[in-house]
Amino acid sequence: TELGRLPGFFELVQRLKLEARGKYGETDRHYTGVFDISNAERLGKSEVHLINVMVEGVAKLIELERRLEAGEVVNIDDIA
Repeated sequence: TELGRLPGFFELVQRLKLEARGKYGETDRHYTGVFDISNAERLGKSEVHLINVMVEGVAKLIELERRLEAGEVVNIDDIA
């Protein structure tokens, strides 16, 4: 994943109201290319809201990854 290598990746994920954990857990910030993505919000929100946040956020991450793979320059600071 190219997106996970960019400075500001974890901040982007937070702006999308998600959390990204590295392959080896919550505090793992070493790049492996594998991330566990979950909702940052858990309590006090409906299941429908949480699923929509996850679907929309992951769709945005996939879109950005595809753009990077196509050679496009992406400024993730401007997103969300």
